[in-house]
Amino acid sequence: MALDLLSRYYPRYHSNELILLAEDIWKWINNELPEDSSALIYLKSIYNSPTEALTAVWKEILLITGSFTAFRRN
Repeated sequence: MALDLLSRYYPRYHSNELILLAEDIWKWINNELPEDSSALIYLKSIYNSPTEALTAVWKEILLITGSFTAFRRN
């Protein structure tokens, strides 16, 4: 749902590498990537599981949004 909202209301950020990575991870979770897919091979070379991959992306998003939140407070 969050990816859909980004694509609809923030198209500039939807093409961000982090969002593209999140979309590939989501496809991995839903078994939508073929076993010979380069995206799946790449993901499996970095992460041990889809859960680990999703957690890493979520931490990165929190890190980025934390910077914006801190900036807005000043």
